[in-house]
Amino acid sequence: MRKGRAGVLFAIPAAIIILMAPTAQSQNRSSAEKVPAAQKRTEARRLTPRASEWVEATLRKMSVDEKLGQVLFATYHGSFTSTDAAAYAAMLHCVNDLHVGGFINITQGSPLGIVKSQAYPTAVLTNQLQAKSKVPLLVGADFERGTAMRLDEGTSFPTAMALAAAGNPRDAYTMGKVTALEARAVGIHWVYAPDADVNNNPGNPIINTRSFGEDPARVAEFVKEFVRGVEENGALATAKHFPGHGDTASDSHIDLPVIQADRLRLERLELVPFRAAIAAGASSIMTGHLSVPALEPDPDTPATLSARILTDLLRHELHFEGLVVTDAMDMGGITVRYAPGEAAVRAFEAGADALLMPPVPDAAFEGLQGAVRSGRISGARLDASVRRILQAKARLGLEENRVVDVNAINQKFGHVAWQSEAQDISDRGVTLLRDAAHRLPLDGTQPARALLLAFYADPEPYPAEDLERELRSRFDALTTLRADTRFVKADLLKLPAPDSYDVAILALFVRVSDRKGNVDVPAEQAALAEQVFKTGKPVITVGLGSPYLIERFPQADTWLGAFGISDVAQISVARALFGQIPVRGHLPVTIPGVDMKLGFGLEVPENPMTLQPTDARGEAQLQPAFQVIERAIADKAFPGATVAVGYRGKLSVHAFGDLSYAADSAAVDTRTMYDIASLTKVVATTTLVAKLAEGDFPVPLDLDARVARYLPEWTSGPQPEWRQRATVRHLLTHTSGLPAFKEYWRTSKNKQDTLTKIFREPLEYEPGTREIYSDLGIILLAEIVERLTGRTLDDLTKTYITTPLAIKDTMFRPPKTLWPRIAPTEIDNNLRHRLVQGEVHDENAFAMGGVSGHAGLFSTAPDLAAFCQMLLNGGVYAHHRILRRATVAQFTTPQHLSSGTRTLGWAVPTEGGSSGHYFSAHSFGHTGFTGTSIWIDSDRELFVVLLTNRVYSTRENQKIAQLRPAFHDAVMQALGTANLVVPAK
Repeated sequence: MRKGRAGVLFAIPAAIIILMAPTAQSQNRSSAEKVPAAQKRTEARRLTPRASEWVEATLRKMSVDEKLGQVLFATYHGSFTSTDAAAYAAMLHCVNDLHVGGFINITQGSPLGIVKSQAYPTAVLTNQLQAKSKVPLLVGADFERGTAMRLDEGTSFPTAMALAAAGNPRDAYTMGKVTALEARAVGIHWVYAPDADVNNNPGNPIINTRSFGEDPARVAEFVKEFVRGVEENGALATAKHFPGHGDTASDSHIDLPVIQADRLRLERLELVPFRAAIAAGASSIMTGHLSVPALEPDPDTPATLSARILTDLLRHELHFEGLVVTDAMDMGGITVRYAPGEAAVRAFEAGADALLMPPVPDAAFEGLQGAVRSGRISGARLDASVRRILQAKARLGLEENRVVDVNAINQKFGHVAWQSEAQDISDRGVTLLRDAAHRLPLDGTQPARALLLAFYADPEPYPAEDLERELRSRFDALTTLRADTRFVKADLLKLPAPDSYDVAILALFVRVSDRKGNVDVPAEQAALAEQVFKTGKPVITVGLGSPYLIERFPQADTWLGAFGISDVAQISVARALFGQIPVRGHLPVTIPGVDMKLGFGLEVPENPMTLQPTDARGEAQLQPAFQVIERAIADKAFPGATVAVGYRGKLSVHAFGDLSYAADSAAVDTRTMYDIASLTKVVATTTLVAKLAEGDFPVPLDLDARVARYLPEWTSGPQPEWRQRATVRHLLTHTSGLPAFKEYWRTSKNKQDTLTKIFREPLEYEPGTREIYSDLGIILLAEIVERLTGRTLDDLTKTYITTPLAIKDTMFRPPKTLWPRIAPTEIDNNLRHRLVQGEVHDENAFAMGGVSGHAGLFSTAPDLAAFCQMLLNGGVYAHHRILRRATVAQFTTPQHLSSGTRTLGWAVPTEGGSSGHYFSAHSFGHTGFTGTSIWIDSDRELFVVLLTNRVYSTRENQKIAQLRPAFHDAVMQALGTANLVVPAK
């Protein structure tokens, strides 16, 4: 909070609620279920003798004013607040003069929207206030969607309705558990959730997606599990808004909604979840500012102020023993009828124990003082409520330890695993309501341009931030138009020409917002949406929030619902659009007018975007090609091989022969690892160079920058005028002037020795005038990559290539435990004087420590198949983008520097080359000295991976030269794609 900001905050954007019950230490769910529920609740509520003594002793010592203050709960914003700021003074006034029972952590409004609290300032302020208070403070927050609802760094969960759409009440337990653990970590004890309202009114402007649905029994299941998750993990749960806010058509923040239901209906519907919450051990029940004529005949007496509802019904009939807490007392349902002091007295008289957010705390305090003096509030009645509040504090252990360890917050708060769980819950709740044109899932492997229309029904400076980020990595081009109700009005926007995009994503962000009065799309946004539907282009509508919006858009023939606007909801939508997750949510409510009943939902299986096995017919087709490999093994071209043939998304992987010629050699299998030699140049080095060239690293790589810019030592060698002309592009195209190979390993002791020798190596020709395939230039490329990133090549390869592709058998320097799976290469009589197995064959790479840009990777045929398919897909595989489609095209297009015989890093088919006669002109590939190769034909959606250890037991065996083109031709012939292609010269 900025220094000098005046006043304590007493407003909160949405209604909240509370309950009081036992709190136990965090325990796993299975152990909790071993104890009967009723027994466990009784034991949890029972205080130790020492805690009970503290409660009674504290109560005896309190003055009347101190007791009155205990029922009041003021607000604070968890941000930096100077001790000489007015806001800090106001908080101390609440503690020292009003003797408040606790505080409520809230958000603030700002010109740019809602400003949440932060974890560390929240904890620090709470500790400071606790230290100032004579009696421990009870601190609460509205955490309906997890702590992220109020704290920037908290775990973000989907809405209650999204949980219900996912269909598993255990998710509510998980949500309650994580919320409780995070709340306690920052000094918050009281969770104003779950929402126990049954949303059976589609026009409800304030509950809507906050509810678990319209089926009271189903809502009760989720409420029970959320309560258990909170209570069993050390916090107080609160079921709200008693006796039920689901069947209203107005917002209690503005005025007093009326529940037009008789007592029988209330018993069968509204009260069902509250009974479940009480049975589950909820510590508190929050009242609703509602008129309920069946329970309270006076139309000007809201439930919050009604003794018939709070005392007769809740206390006596439902036998609730915990804390009865009001919803925020600054809401219109109260303030339009009563002054702050009188409202506080009436709520307390009705049976409330805790009064949240009185609009004028001093007035509420003075009103209660007057009521005690006049006899309206008896000493016994006051003691009863204060005793319950003190008991709640004792159950939390606050009498022994009221502060939190700030240094431990990042160990107990915001765990990555918790956010992953929350995202999984959100993913399972996405619900498809229409898809007449069968547009979903979209195919992320094909080029596509999209128009994203992000319409926000509230003030929001940057709508759809998370959705846009997710979509931008999946589409080749994305144009985004944003509209909200303050910063950019929809009527100021102009739609782009329909021929500039292939599909439109209409994202409607319509959240529940207090004091707005509706959950609808603003008229000007709806009008612009109508224009989109009339363009004739495919439109996918995404409902981020209220599911009832679909009624308003009958022309929307594809509608995906996510029930919320949060980051997890937006991520889930992007995943569902492209089939990264299955769509399997089901409506927890009925949508009138569109024939969508409770439980409706179209299911769409996920599209893994991975290679699928070739069918039996495809395998039979390829047999003639496999026979070429078998004949080569019989001819001693190599001891064994693995091959992978991918064609139109189908994969055939086969293993042949043995690891070696030894009599006891193990047979090759499809998981046999091979030293892939110079395939390292394209799989690792070229791919990393491409990523750097995309510009997403702190320091991008300019392909046309001079080598000396990145490697100043380069200019220290001979022919300085030539060296000054050499660029990164020259290194990639093998036109830098460097010789093909040098035996640096004979004298080099490490990587630096080798680099120094390259820097001093005379150039054989002027850069750009010839093309000589050179290991040395690729070694320098790897050094450039490492210097620009500050990370090693093997680390970068793992982070940006193998891990996202989930290829676990591709690595530098494989551990010895894997060596038995690795095909041996050569008997090295020059350097190591032994059979090489599990170590890089290339001597220069070995001398450099086993990691080099030109050699060192080990891999398998299935792993390289995934890599090849990623390139065919335009840089994406299994929904993980490795490169942009444009980057793949850039790096696989023949370059004039090499007279069209090479791309940036790759080779192209040439006359008499290893690819054979039939790979198209748009193909690209590479070979490895140990007997490996990759060839990829984007025109035919085809790739061929060939892995052998042809250098076993000597590199003098050159039969691979005839085998490679013969095998590639055989594959093409077997697949019926053997159309003669004129290769590059």
